Amino acid sequence: MESMGKWIKRLGSLLAGVFGFLAVGIGVTVALEPYIWPSAILGLPAGIIAGVALVPLTYLGLSYWEERTTTGTASPETSRRFWATVAAILGFLGGGGLAMIVLSMQAIGLAAAMLFGGVPVGIGSAVLAAYFASHRNWGRHSKSESVVR
Repeated sequence: MESMGKWIKRLGSLLAGVFGFLAVGIGVTVALEPYIWPSAILGLPAGIIAGVALVPLTYLGLSYWEERTTTGTASPETSRRFWATVAAILGFLGGGGLAMIVLSMQAIGLAAAMLFGGVPVGIGSAVLAAYFASHRNWGRHSKSESVVR
């Protein structure tokens, strides 16, 4: 029997996602309330994205941590999945945030910049970041093997 069952990791991941949704959603809504009405139009999508991102990140992080404490090292597959998820989240935040900032400086509102610029560009940059992170040589056994296949 595993030291940390899959159901416990799943429940913990779902709780982290729900708390992330609530924290980011409420935080963004309250922070933008003096500037945008209704500020929930930005708070809810930001909270949903944060909650959805935290579920796999927490699950893979717990799996990574469990393997490292049990065997001393995480498997290449778990490492690849975990770091691809981290790269996707950072790619989404970086690419989508930059696109949203650039568009919000133009003659477009903040909500439109977020929904029509930040989210699509963020998804594209997240996919690219995850692709490059997942195609890295996580095994590190063969020096002659190419990093990008």
